[in-house]
Amino acid sequence: MYFRLFFILQLGLIGSVFSQINVNALIADAQSDISKNNYIEAIKKLNICINVKPGESIAYLFRGVCKYFLNDNLGAEQDLSNAITIYDPLVYEAYHYRGLVKCRLGDFDGAIKDLNKVISKEGDDPQLYLERAYARLSGQDYNGAISDCAKAIKLGAIGDNIYLCRGSAESALNDYETALKDYTKALTINPKNVDVYVRMGATKAKMGDNRKAIGDYNQALKLDSGCTYAYFNRAEAEIALNELKEALKDYNFVLKYEPLNALVYFNKAILQANLKEYKDAIADFDKVLELNPENIQATFNRAKLKAVIGDYKGALLDYNKTIEFFPYYVEAYYNRSEVKKNLKDLAGAKKDLELSKVISDLNRDKNVLQRNRDSVNLVRLLELDADFGNVDSKSVDTVRINLMPIFYIARKDSNYKKSVFYSPLLLKLGREHQTLCLTNKELQNQTASMDSTTQSGSFLWEAIEKTNRQLFSDAVKDYTKIIEQDPKSAIAYFARGVNTCREIELIRQFDNRNINDKYERALLDFTKAIQLEPAFAFAYYNRAYVKCQLRDFNGAEKDCAKTIQVDPNIPDVYYNRGLLLLYLRDKLNACQNFSKASELGLLESYAIIKKYCNHVR
Repeated sequence: MYFRLFFILQLGLIGSVFSQINVNALIADAQSDISKNNYIEAIKKLNICINVKPGESIAYLFRGVCKYFLNDNLGAEQDLSNAITIYDPLVYEAYHYRGLVKCRLGDFDGAIKDLNKVISKEGDDPQLYLERAYARLSGQDYNGAISDCAKAIKLGAIGDNIYLCRGSAESALNDYETALKDYTKALTINPKNVDVYVRMGATKAKMGDNRKAIGDYNQALKLDSGCTYAYFNRAEAEIALNELKEALKDYNFVLKYEPLNALVYFNKAILQANLKEYKDAIADFDKVLELNPENIQATFNRAKLKAVIGDYKGALLDYNKTIEFFPYYVEAYYNRSEVKKNLKDLAGAKKDLELSKVISDLNRDKNVLQRNRDSVNLVRLLELDADFGNVDSKSVDTVRINLMPIFYIARKDSNYKKSVFYSPLLLKLGREHQTLCLTNKELQNQTASMDSTTQSGSFLWEAIEKTNRQLFSDAVKDYTKIIEQDPKSAIAYFARGVNTCREIELIRQFDNRNINDKYERALLDFTKAIQLEPAFAFAYYNRAYVKCQLRDFNGAEKDCAKTIQVDPNIPDVYYNRGLLLLYLRDKLNACQNFSKASELGLLESYAIIKKYCNHVR
């Protein structure tokens, strides 16, 4: 889809003088950055505007637009909603972009409502009807999508995407011949539209011509070798033609670049079961259930496969789980009865057989309302995460996901002004606060001798220098002496914990033994620092990192939350918390944390947002 840029709002709407910071000038600079696609620089300026003037709707609007183009959909929706809440009459463009964002997030009804607001004001713009057509298409209102495409064409729209959208809606209504005519029109306008070839292939597959469908998918892949949706559809067509090994290769390609696509794992598991590769199929169902723990179809099918390979106890556990999630699954009771027979539980087998008959009768006698409720619950339990996108097949396999590292005490480095933080605790060190900071980035010349303002009497810095020079044992002795002299030195406990962590980073490259024991020691030091200074944000942050290494993910997430409570301006903690929440399968909150990290300037967040948060709901 092609989306228009607006940026026609007059700065006269912004307001007058706000403070010593010239908000008008900053917004004008941000607007200039946006026109040059410098969205990250624009966000930095708009953050200042919003901090100075929290009620400035234009700043929220522009920042929301920036986040939209950076694929930070959750952050964009929040900012655009703020712009609307603050000053509704001036923000039709906020409704416009929020409608586009909601469509990305799967809130199609909300998207249509927002676009309706804009169309009510600018009803002669064909682009708006095309955008609403896509929202209706995604929301399965196919007749509505066709109507909006017709309106856009009537108003003068001529793009290939109009015919792609209308063809997709016609295909969904089984009007295949008309759909193919529209796809042909789209390719006449733009012969390199990859999506048209994929959709045309899918339509031909629905018509039963899988060989021609594969030809269209191949053409799409010639134009874009990283179109994972084309690989997925080609695999489906190959299965229909009994070319199972080729299909398996295509599924594997998708998973190489989209490791969180549960639908592909599911289909691949079914394929491998048909190839009698039962253990591999079970492993893929395991992956499905890691991503969608309540998917009863994966649990049910895994139970069947476990029974086939003689793992009756494993099968029993899976059937139990299936029935727990959906107590009206008749076949699960019947199959569990067979498993219990093999486990010599004849009484249990008989009871399950009787229950299968009772549940079958009960399902038949349910009234329509109850059946509808059961159907809604069943749909939820059958849903699978699937997000297909285009990837660079020559790039790395997946986005590299690593925790942001621990913070340590360092001297300020003029080359890394934006990577350093300060803590009130450093003030307690005397004159050292003029040169010391906290960072988790590699700063330069940290082992060089200190200047005259920090050299004399800085036993703590001598210990820190030993840590930097990897003299970990000597550094521990120094930190311990400092603690003996001042048992209330939170900084000394903190630095000793950092020393232990950095020692682990070095030795784990060669020997993983006793790693956990060392992390436990670091944990005790960070905990002691927190007890002495409950508002020491970086101690909570580092303790969260250590808890991750010890696989205490819930405890780590709580420490991240505490870090944010104490100091909400550390972007790295939002990133790490996002990774934890992603692991704990709270994708929505994970993506909200990634959004906040990116807003605060952590560029690493954008890659993971693009990879995992495009369609989070």
